[in-house]
Amino acid sequence: MQTTSETSAGTVSGSAYTRRERGMIITAAVSGWGLEYFDLVILSLLASNVASDFHVSTAAVGGVFTAQLAATAVGGVLFGWLADRYGRRRVLTWTIWIFAIGTGLGALAPNFGIFVLLRMVAGIGIGGEWATGFSLLNEAWSPKRRGLAGGAVQAAIWPAYAIGIFVAGAVPSWRWAFAIGAVPALFAVVIRFFCPESKQWQELRRARAAGELPPDDRQDSMRRLFRRGNVRLVVLGTLLVFGAQYSYYVYSSWMPTFLKTGLHLGASGTQTVLYVSAGISLVSYLAAGALGDRWGRKRSLLAFAAVQLVAFVAFAVFIAAHASVGAVIIAYYVISFGLGYFAIFGAWFGELFATPIRATGSSFCYSVGRGIASFGPGLVGLLAAKFGLGGGISTGLFAVAAMMVTARFLTDRSGRAITASE
Repeated sequence: MQTTSETSAGTVSGSAYTRRERGMIITAAVSGWGLEYFDLVILSLLASNVASDFHVSTAAVGGVFTAQLAATAVGGVLFGWLADRYGRRRVLTWTIWIFAIGTGLGALAPNFGIFVLLRMVAGIGIGGEWATGFSLLNEAWSPKRRGLAGGAVQAAIWPAYAIGIFVAGAVPSWRWAFAIGAVPALFAVVIRFFCPESKQWQELRRARAAGELPPDDRQDSMRRLFRRGNVRLVVLGTLLVFGAQYSYYVYSSWMPTFLKTGLHLGASGTQTVLYVSAGISLVSYLAAGALGDRWGRKRSLLAFAAVQLVAFVAFAVFIAAHASVGAVIIAYYVISFGLGYFAIFGAWFGELFATPIRATGSSFCYSVGRGIASFGPGLVGLLAAKFGLGGGISTGLFAVAAMMVTARFLTDRSGRAITASE
């Protein structure tokens, strides 16, 4: 039987979870994010193959990147709202099924138009997964270690990317790689049956049904999100993510192609550089998450963003000056280390928004920011005709600078307790 402190709407918090429950929740969050990333990144690893098979240009493939990223905004808004309404665990499984099925069916696309449509379907699921998984994690985790847990989830990108690199190099056709992208659907079944639901969300639902909540907590989450007190958080959070996502997608979407064709490293050399980059990012995510608990979310984000800004400037200068391949690759590695700030978003947004609107608010900021940034890869594809891929990728430095300015105005509520009704 639960104690009074565990069932009171105002006091249910992370302490109500057992160690086993936390273990299952972080496993679900890590798996969901890693699987999502594999399905998202596989296109960038095989962009040239897709273009060749469908007989389309580099700019056209850039348009696919843009289309799937724009779809993430739709999925983020929709599934964030659904997660506040129907529960974190249930909606998390929905999002995984959608992006897995969309990616898997892409392997069967008979033409480029159908392929683009299926990438958008996958994007809708991808957009909803991030905030849903992080909402569940934030509500279950200890406030003092929430940032480190977020860093561990973000670090799932490394094995996902490493697997993606391996698959892209091992399969006889890009279609086989996309077929493998349907595998996450099986993991969604496991999550649905073994992962516990958020206790804060369950208590909120009970209290709402019993009429124990004030009128504000009974409002629809989307309507409440745009009340006066939350609008500033939404706008700043969305702009923050836009800067981060633009800078990331302009270089991650095209870097495999740039390494192969721009720096002429070949398939083997490109794989090696990408593996090293992924390993560097793994370390940076864990470090940024831990430092977020120690320094606060804002200071940790700004520190890693500053490193990346310097590296982006160096990358742009090296490209313009036709510097050695080694110098360009070193700049790329430092850019990869600067990505640590992505480990901050999950915990930061989870602490900014109250339980009734946590998934809606987090997902809106992250997915809409990512959706607005979706023009980045397409822009690089267009710029490549005049400035080369390296020149287009260098535009990421402006987005990093904009992100740093925005971060200074966003509230930091690091380490606060998350309860059912706030």
